[in-house]
Amino acid sequence: MLQAIREKMSGWVLVIIVLLLAIPFALFGINNYFQAQVDTYVAKVNDVEIAPRELQERLDLQRRQYRQMLGQDADLRFLESPDSKRRVLDSLIEEELRFQDARAAGVEVPKAKLQSEILAIDAFKPGGSFDQNAYVATLRNNNMTPAMFEQRLVRDLASREITARLSESAFVTDAEVDSYLRLQNQTRSFAAVILNAGEETAPAPTEEAIAADFEARKSDFMTAELVTVEYVELKPSDIKVDAPTEEDLQARYEEQKDRYVVPEQRQISHILFEVPADADAEAQKAALAKAEAVLAEIRGGKDFAEAATASSDDLGSRQQGGDLGWLEPGASDPAFEEAAFKLEAGAVSDPVLGSNGYHLILVREIKPESRRQYAEVKAELETEYVSSEQARLYSDLAGQLVDEIHRDPQSLEGPAQRVALEIKRTEPFSRAGGPGIASNPGVLEEVFSELVLERGQTSDLIDLGKDHVVALRVVERKAPEPKTLDQVRGEIDAQLRLKAQREQLKIKVAELEARLLAGEALATIATELGKTPEQADAVVRTAGNQNPTLLDKVFKLPRPGATPVRKAIELSEDQRALVELSAVVDGDPKTVEAEAREAARSQLVAQWTESENRAYVDWLRKNAVIKIAEDRI
Repeated sequence: MLQAIREKMSGWVLVIIVLLLAIPFALFGINNYFQAQVDTYVAKVNDVEIAPRELQERLDLQRRQYRQMLGQDADLRFLESPDSKRRVLDSLIEEELRFQDARAAGVEVPKAKLQSEILAIDAFKPGGSFDQNAYVATLRNNNMTPAMFEQRLVRDLASREITARLSESAFVTDAEVDSYLRLQNQTRSFAAVILNAGEETAPAPTEEAIAADFEARKSDFMTAELVTVEYVELKPSDIKVDAPTEEDLQARYEEQKDRYVVPEQRQISHILFEVPADADAEAQKAALAKAEAVLAEIRGGKDFAEAATASSDDLGSRQQGGDLGWLEPGASDPAFEEAAFKLEAGAVSDPVLGSNGYHLILVREIKPESRRQYAEVKAELETEYVSSEQARLYSDLAGQLVDEIHRDPQSLEGPAQRVALEIKRTEPFSRAGGPGIASNPGVLEEVFSELVLERGQTSDLIDLGKDHVVALRVVERKAPEPKTLDQVRGEIDAQLRLKAQREQLKIKVAELEARLLAGEALATIATELGKTPEQADAVVRTAGNQNPTLLDKVFKLPRPGATPVRKAIELSEDQRALVELSAVVDGDPKTVEAEAREAARSQLVAQWTESENRAYVDWLRKNAVIKIAEDRI
């Protein structure tokens, strides 16, 4: 039969069958050629992609860290700048380069090393030792699972291994330390005359010049973008709560009776015979003998207060006859307290050894334990009831508001109506802020975010303070508009005058510097200018009483020879200095103490390590294929 089939499938029949079978196979997967392959990475390091999610996570982490350092109200808009985002992306690229190089070098992270690193992190040790629940909760709060965190930690440890080896190889010779100390402790003596652009006389700009500048820079003269925001505000103190009934308050009192217990109190005086912490046995015996002698006098009829004034080593209570006032359990040294709360009223203790010496204790009066009655605390209970109800309702309303916003993100009116909150409205304000909630950095960050400003969505709840939140939406947006010439005339006039003054200063200083270089003394030029040179004698490079820019540039001047070094220095666009450097004296390494010398060595090692690490990363970058998607950052 098989042979018959083979014979029938020869010739044109076989060709047709093969073609019919070939078509679906030929078209299999053809869709892949018609589907566009869209790249989503923000950067690609060799063959490894860095996803937008990774960049956003790192940006969020950076924002949280700044909030912890600077406070919740800190203005963090600078983190949204392209330069800031690029720096974060560069750090991710460098981490990936280090990890790839470590992996290529065969660096492995032992499981024991990973475990010890995790166990050493304080955030996972709320009670002093590692807590698995705290570990999981902390990671969850940072949108990570233990597996994700451990993977990141492995990458970090592997990447740091080569850096650590570079650090271990760093060393600095004694000669290098000596050279560093000579420079670090070098002193310079110089005189300087400061010249300011504002001192120059410049002609008023013509109307034609003002108009021409305005036309050339029209795009610079724009009004600020303005937005108007509608918002709902939620805080416990605004929530109306029905007054509690008598039954509510009575029940609350019964539930919390233990709160109103007033512990036993004792009015106590004492006489201290101090024993230093490092005292030997003989000193302790001497203090005990003194205490016993004073106790014998008291029991023989001497007044306790009189004895305390004469003999107590407690300077704080001695002048009050040893009076310590009313004490409760838990407020004093355990040994002192145990003895004091065993005595009857009017009794004096035997010498009691406490943490700071021997005490004679007198209990002058005892107030037994008592409980504040309902009538005494009723007003307190009512206030607490209202506050707790407001807090409960606040939490419920905040949750409902979040849910409603998520259901209807394009409108604030619907969520506000369903949660029964009043919609309020701001005055127009710019990115610089405005009155009311528009002065809050967190509000400004949300208002001018892509989600709220560009997509028109309602924000998430924004914290304005403890238990005080708002949700907002932009309802009006006014684009920047060109300003008229009349609006900016004064600004342009001032700018053109300053520009002319700067140009005059530049020409004047060039002429004066030529005279200095020709050998004319600074004092002569200063007299001509009606100025007195500022003299700096033997100052170090960190002198706090000098202009830091001037000082930095003076320490870069060459050493003077037979004549002083004279030069003009630019301090800023508006300020120049004519300088006469007369002396340079190197520091003497022999006068530097051993501790300071080692600190200098450590500083040099740190600088060397940083330089080598930077060179290492630069080498990795040079030998890698790195693609950055600027439009996705």
